[in-house]
Amino acid sequence: MLRREFTGAALRTNLSANISNSASSFSVTDAVGFPSGSNPFAIVVDRGTSSEEKMLISSRSGTTFTVQTRGYDGTVAKSHDSGSFVDHILDAATIQDMNTTTYDNEILMWMGV
Repeated sequence: MLRREFTGAALRTNLSANISNSASSFSVTDAVGFPSGSNPFAIVVDRGTSSEEKMLISSRSGTTFTVQTRGYDGTVAKSHDSGSFVDHILDAATIQDMNTTTYDNEILMWMGV
């Protein structure tokens, strides 16, 4: 898994226009605190609704996000309306990768490797 980028101060923002379920980029009204995009980062659109979708973002330029993976982290790619909420998140894939790495390192330490 590629290293992910995280920030602790990303403010909830909104889509600035409708996006289709196959859009490979989109813009938001404000990107204050969002990762720079030097490494991939995860977002969620429409969190907690039937339209919830997570996306892996490959880069960001200002308020424009470029999508690496739609329907990420066990969700399905969906269309979203202008104004939909967008949040920066810690994704399950990253947590599982950290869990696996920690477990594997503990086993290696126990084995004296």
